[in-house]
Amino acid sequence: MKNFLLIGTLLFAFSVQAQNTADQRQNDIIISPIELIAGPALNVSYERLLNKDSGIGINALLLLDNKDNGDGLQSQISPYYRMYFGKGYASGFFVEGFIPITTSNDSVYTPYVGPGYYASSYTYQKNTTVGAGIGFGGKWVARRNIVFEASIGIARRFGMKSEYSDTPVTGKGMLGIGYRF
Repeated sequence: MKNFLLIGTLLFAFSVQAQNTADQRQNDIIISPIELIAGPALNVSYERLLNKDSGIGINALLLLDNKDNGDGLQSQISPYYRMYFGKGYASGFFVEGFIPITTSNDSVYTPYVGPGYYASSYTYQKNTTVGAGIGFGGKWVARRNIVFEASIGIARRFGMKSEYSDTPVTGKGMLGIGYRF
């Protein structure tokens, strides 16, 4: 009886097969060379692929020209969630929702008018805002896991501190190349 049970267990163990799924790489890192060439900025993105249809990630746009007083965007960090509609694994057309966390340095012009004189001054105010936005784009995976991405998105910023601040609309874009690992 013991031999029969042992042979039966061995035959069952050899007949069991694992699922045959391809080992998919789960991480993408992408950099946009346009911002590096056109201006002193770094636009980089990291994405963790959850499955063939979705992924979560973070995009960072950082100005490398670190001036203390200058109008405009200083940095933007945007976590996002993407849904893919392509035939490949996490590739093709996608839509995304993102939350931009934007830091800007805004100038405030203050005029002083008194009896017989006029003066004015500029002060700089650092603002950090959070927003909500949507975007769309495409991602293509070539040979040797080289990734190409073209995407654009627009968002509404909340928490503006003054009426002199930048526009409440911000965006993000990527025309980049990267690697899937």
